[in-house]
Amino acid sequence: MHPKRILVALAGSSADPDVIRLVASIAKPGRSQAIGIHVIEVRWNLPLDAVLENELDRGEELLDGAKKVAEQAGLALETEMLQAREAAAAIIDTAVERQCDLIVVAMPFRKRLGKVYIGRTVQNVYVNAPCAVLAYRQEEIK
Repeated sequence: MHPKRILVALAGSSADPDVIRLVASIAKPGRSQAIGIHVIEVRWNLPLDAVLENELDRGEELLDGAKKVAEQAGLALETEMLQAREAAAAIIDTAVERQCDLIVVAMPFRKRLGKVYIGRTVQNVYVNAPCAVLAYRQEEIK
């Protein structure tokens, strides 16, 4: 598999640096374009273009950190921050608009009721994306 464009969804989890390094290892041999996005989910009781200062500041820090990790891995990472009602829909729409061949999502290791938990965003992207999806699940930290 040699994707031309890779979209990496960044949520600010502990798995993000691992995912960026993984994307670098996939992108570099084929000189793929890598696009990192962070989606701010806006509650339904607010306008979609609401100014959410804390979330915007956190998103900027997250994307700046992602660029630094990518740079250290030898990857040029274009970044974008979006606001949407649902992160999965924004990720899929961006992948379609940018004609991405691959979406990479991170799943930090979490358990709920004794079982590994996969969040709704990862699940919805995995099920509904029209292109290949790679879900990286972080190892259990003991």
